[in-house]
Amino acid sequence: KIKDADNPLLKLFDVKGLKLTTKYSTWKRYRILQELAWKTPNEDFAYMVQKTLEKKALQLFKNAIKATGIRSVAWSGGVASNIKNNMSLRMKSGLEKWYVFPHMGDGGLALGCALYAAHKLQGISSFEFNNAYLGPEYGEKEILKALKKHPKLSYSKQKDIAKKTANAINEGKIVMWFQGRMEFGPRALGNRSILASAYSQEVKNKLNVNLKRRDWFQPFCPSMLAEDAPKLLEGVKQRDPFMTMGYNAKPEAKERIVSVLNVDGSARPQMLADENPLYRKLLTYIKQKTGYGIVLNTSFNIHGDPIVNTPEDAINAMIKGNAKYLSMGDYWIESK
Repeated sequence: KIKDADNPLLKLFDVKGLKLTTKYSTWKRYRILQELAWKTPNEDFAYMVQKTLEKKALQLFKNAIKATGIRSVAWSGGVASNIKNNMSLRMKSGLEKWYVFPHMGDGGLALGCALYAAHKLQGISSFEFNNAYLGPEYGEKEILKALKKHPKLSYSKQKDIAKKTANAINEGKIVMWFQGRMEFGPRALGNRSILASAYSQEVKNKLNVNLKRRDWFQPFCPSMLAEDAPKLLEGVKQRDPFMTMGYNAKPEAKERIVSVLNVDGSARPQMLADENPLYRKLLTYIKQKTGYGIVLNTSFNIHGDPIVNTPEDAINAMIKGNAKYLSMGDYWIESK
């Protein structure tokens, strides 16, 4: 842990009112950062950057709340993808309500432009965005067409694909899950997901090594029933449906949901209500067996590839990742 007095990045920027200021030119800041990155261990440099962001953002939010008296705040932009910073703002700034736009990076600008046009042309001043399932959807015809190209896969139509998948997850299996309309934004929210048990460190390690191929310390995230969130997480005051906010796990939960927590015991949850009935059904089946409606949920892609979109994409990812199980539409698919 590095003390603030030993963090030179804190002196690079200052917050004055509602503005972020600096006394250095862009070139001067670049040279300072370049030299610091060269002589500082990677982990220490990352820590200093993170702490600088959290402290300056917190001061900006406090100033804004003091100036306006408004404690309900929405924010977006690339920095809004920093979950630790979002968590700091939620816990320390005095917010009463918060909203982080689910497609917080440049990809969300299209919707922002559309909302701006709606405001200018039609006088629409507010819009409730509570469903991120805005992408393409594929039916049984497209699924079967893709499956018939791959004779080495076996598949069967299920009466209850959610129950079949939940049972497999409870048995320790890793299942690729392809359903409904693709998510809008960078997060997999239960339609283009790879699912596994939230209770197994072994399954987490297997998933990381065989499919995602990420650094060991990179966490996986949980999808959970909204009503179970206060039982598992501390400080839940509202539903966060888009995996945009961090929470600390309760002490008793830290001992159970080991595959979906960061090394510091925090998580980036999707709190699911009724916006995705099939996914909610799956979580309900999980709850009947384990006591909580929670699963490990990571994006349906192999390391280095984008999230799958089409049935053919899903099958190719399954084959490329040497995965054994895929739930697609009503079909349960296994590699032979």
